[in-house]
Amino acid sequence: IDAMRQLFIYLLILSTSVLYAADEEQYMSLTLDQAIVNVLEHNPQLIAADFEAKAAAARIRAARLTPAFQTSIEFENFGGSGIQSGTNVLESTLSLSKVLELGDKAKLRGDVAQNEAMILHNEQDAMRLDLLADTTRRFLQIVTDQERLVIAQDSLELAARTYDFIELRVKTGKLPNVELERARIALAKKKLELEHTRYTLKTSRLKLATLWGETQTQFSTADARLFDLEQVEPFETLVQLLEHNPDLVRFATESRLAETRIQLASSRKNADIEIAGGVRHFNLTDDTGLVMSLKIPFGNKSRAAPKVEEAEMTSLRNPYKLEQRRLELYATLFEVYQELRHALAAESTYRETIIPLAESTLKDYEKGYAAGRYSLLELNVAQRILLDSKLEHVIAAADYHRYRIEIDRLTGAGLTTGANP
Repeated sequence: IDAMRQLFIYLLILSTSVLYAADEEQYMSLTLDQAIVNVLEHNPQLIAADFEAKAAAARIRAARLTPAFQTSIEFENFGGSGIQSGTNVLESTLSLSKVLELGDKAKLRGDVAQNEAMILHNEQDAMRLDLLADTTRRFLQIVTDQERLVIAQDSLELAARTYDFIELRVKTGKLPNVELERARIALAKKKLELEHTRYTLKTSRLKLATLWGETQTQFSTADARLFDLEQVEPFETLVQLLEHNPDLVRFATESRLAETRIQLASSRKNADIEIAGGVRHFNLTDDTGLVMSLKIPFGNKSRAAPKVEEAEMTSLRNPYKLEQRRLELYATLFEVYQELRHALAAESTYRETIIPLAESTLKDYEKGYAAGRYSLLELNVAQRILLDSKLEHVIAAADYHRYRIEIDRLTGAGLTTGANP
């Protein structure tokens, strides 16, 4: 019976992990660089952005077109009464006309469209940066879940060791047999926790794969070094990089767009002239003559004034919106920077102090429990402290990378931090 119990414990630990490993052999590991390449090449949002950019280029070409020539035909003096009852005195005129735009309006319309396209480009850069940040966060989540899986396996192994200790004490009559059954229940629960962690890891992998349009994961592990943390740059250095934030870059483009719109609105003060010319045929005498017309509207300056004022007010507003956004980004960067430093210090403390002490303490409790000096409750507390410390160590390292990603996004930097490939 004892041999069967021992076999049950080891099968409980190894059965699912062996099957899981065999199932994953067909897949490959994935680096962060590979994930980013997959997203850049196959993400539907980025593909749609390419078509939007082409549409913006077409709008620029359309905006720079001048008004087209127009042809018209006009009939007069027919179908009336008396001498005009028929078509004897019919006059028909065929003419060609065109609006001549003054004030370089076509070029200015093209400039406005081009600056609007630049804003679209800025927005797409921000979208692309957000997408790469999301890719890195999802990749990091896989790495974190992989470490959680290791901790869950450690937890199961500790439960198995505890079972062995209890079984030995039951055999020597120091504990009732019911304690062994309770240990078996705890062991089964640890197995369930391990299975749940595996399912969570599968979900994290699928969430990453969907960013490049896949619904089946073609990789088993994320290849990264979660605990390779770099020292933090001085805050002043990051503040200087803040000017590369996509929002601030977009404000600069919006300022240029506002200036161009002022120029376009001012150009409307110059009246557009419509000129037309053609040939008129007199049916009564079968003669022809040339006709010409010129149309010049009045009141263009007064009509253009409100548009000019609107464009000027928009231009004056932009610097204040820019400064407000700069202050908001500065405050966010400062907050994230402080959290990053704390995460770095926490990871170091767990790695160098807390986890080694917890491991040493657990060894002492295991020896003491086997000798009967400590209770099962005290042993379980020591195990829990070690497992919690390992988990908090993982969380601290993951937090560091998450804050690093956010800083890169705020400063518009390339996302080379995070979990290093």
